[in-house]
Amino acid sequence: MEKIHIWVKKTADNSVNAGNEAGSCKIVSCTREAREMVRAMLLAGFTGEVTVHLTAGLYDPADFVFGEEDCSPDCTVIYTGEEGAVLHGGLTIPKEKWQLPDTDMAVRFDEAIRDRIRMADLTEYGFSYEDWGEMQTIGSFSCADKYTDVPGGSRCEAFCGDRRMTIARYPNEGYLQLDAVADVGDCREFPAQNYYLDWDGRKDHRGGIYIIDRQTNAHISRWADPSTAWAFGYFMWDWADSSTPITVDTVNRRIFPKYVSRYGAVKGANYYLYNVPEELDAVCEWYLDRKTGKMYFYPSEEADSVDFYCHEKPLITCRNTCNLQFSDLTLRCTMGNGIECIGDNMRFSGLLVKNIAGDAMHITGTDNLVENCEVTRTGKGGIYLNGGDRQTLTHGNNRVTNCYIHDFSEVYQTYQPGVRLSGVGNVCDHCEICRSPHSAIMYSGNEHRMEYNYIHDMVLMSSDAGAIYAGFDWAAHGCVIRYNRLERIGANGFRPDGIYWDDGHSGQTAYGNLLIGVGKNGFLVGGGRENTVKGNVLIDCGTPIQYDDRNRDGFVHDGWARAAVNKPDAPHWQHLRSVPYDKGIWKEKYPLLSKILFDFEKYNEPDFPINPAYSEVSGNIIIDAQGSMGRIAQSVYDYSKVENNPVFTTAEAAGLDMASCTFAPDSPVFAELPDFENLPVAEMGLKK
Repeated sequence: MEKIHIWVKKTADNSVNAGNEAGSCKIVSCTREAREMVRAMLLAGFTGEVTVHLTAGLYDPADFVFGEEDCSPDCTVIYTGEEGAVLHGGLTIPKEKWQLPDTDMAVRFDEAIRDRIRMADLTEYGFSYEDWGEMQTIGSFSCADKYTDVPGGSRCEAFCGDRRMTIARYPNEGYLQLDAVADVGDCREFPAQNYYLDWDGRKDHRGGIYIIDRQTNAHISRWADPSTAWAFGYFMWDWADSSTPITVDTVNRRIFPKYVSRYGAVKGANYYLYNVPEELDAVCEWYLDRKTGKMYFYPSEEADSVDFYCHEKPLITCRNTCNLQFSDLTLRCTMGNGIECIGDNMRFSGLLVKNIAGDAMHITGTDNLVENCEVTRTGKGGIYLNGGDRQTLTHGNNRVTNCYIHDFSEVYQTYQPGVRLSGVGNVCDHCEICRSPHSAIMYSGNEHRMEYNYIHDMVLMSSDAGAIYAGFDWAAHGCVIRYNRLERIGANGFRPDGIYWDDGHSGQTAYGNLLIGVGKNGFLVGGGRENTVKGNVLIDCGTPIQYDDRNRDGFVHDGWARAAVNKPDAPHWQHLRSVPYDKGIWKEKYPLLSKILFDFEKYNEPDFPINPAYSEVSGNIIIDAQGSMGRIAQSVYDYSKVENNPVFTTAEAAGLDMASCTFAPDSPVFAELPDFENLPVAEMGLKK
């Protein structure tokens, strides 16, 4: 196979070791020139391998936009970086360019730290109001799209070194709590499970009235101009974050949110206030005067530059591509996603994606591979893989493996997982995912595998979420969660779940997993059917296994989940009908699905899908100080198999070595479960 090497020589100081490469070598001055050279070779019918070597330096993401003309099924094209090769989508302002704040703004800063604040005039670097625009909402459940007068523009961010700068806020850390709620506003649901069905069809909902505590009221009374203030919070549920501009009434301790909280608001809800110059009083806080374009910030002592960015273009964009590979590059600074790819047989290896506002990677197609990458400091989530066809159960065969995903979801703080799998037949394995406010892995669809991952210090800001989470699909069969280690799930009073199959999720299998120190439920199975929880080891979890019957309770007893199941056009029934669950390959693979009954008079039959039937909870080893296996609904015992789950009150009683998480040969576990084998703990997580 013929090989051609193209070297992108950024500066005269870059040396090129072209002689060390086998095959023809060429030297160009920029990535765009290299890309045009590759296109010409492909047009001429070249069928070998082309490697574009990127020497150290900053590269423009505009040169990393690829389409059908940049690839061929018969040729492999590789873009690889030397140390120091960085795709950078923003502006770097060096320390020597920092200025002192103008007097009019300086007087608004706390006198104790005023001399540490610096300024940069973004208009001097070619930016204008059209670039930064007005403040935009953050939060996965923000309701700005329900209003007609939302200003245009894009959100913008700043980084000081490798630390995301925080828009000046109060308090600097942690949260305030609403003192009372005078008016929840025109929300979509309030109280829980009381739905206003016409809400989605209306606009400009009444925002509501929140009462703040006296201390906070006294603090914000010193703001010279509160008109720029915003609030971010979990106004009703700790899994629903949102933000809104506010109007302040300090005479009556009131704030008026412009955008309603989707689920209403409640006394004691966590929130903070931000985007007010007086609150720029901590290291790595900043404030942008959107009228003048002047950026004020409190840099860390060791910082020698700050990054600013406001454009949403990905750093690598691929559309309808194949056989492209990207390796050993650093991607940083964009308001969009790091990588957006629609293609097949694409490979992303050894990339460092950091300091961006969106997700690290969105990859759609088949046979794509993400390996040996690091993701950190994203505003949203990590690596999202989508591929496969649910109608035919054709696998996407996309895989994320051996990736380190940490300290992410820093701005949007719910439903921004480290890995998201959707479609059919995709894999997440041997990844380490840690330190984020919500879920590590979320998935939807069929026949995905999540295995040999190490997940720790996750779900740090919610009590109703799972480190591994999926939900609301009676036909999501074939997904397997095996040989994962989950540890320290929840913190600071938040008690979430480890592996969570929410709201009737069905057809799932979890075996050989190790769960240690999960705050609420090691497993939470939310009323689904054909679920298997087998051969897992659970140590010091709040409730080791909870399996409820929420769908049945909603249908039979008018329980809280009734709206999802109690009518033929309820969401669960609609979702089921969206796939050919009783035909062809579906019937062949999942025969029990094809037997589902739609006759509401036969609601006690096992094949009526509200019932937690055909499931198995067995062979799990539980170490629980209270000697409890958990809470299993009676209907689960009636319709499924629950047996042989030995419980020990201490690791010593179970013969478990906590250092290695293995059971001694004479452990009583083997007497009760003769077929049990110690879990492959050493293989869980990143490959050495």
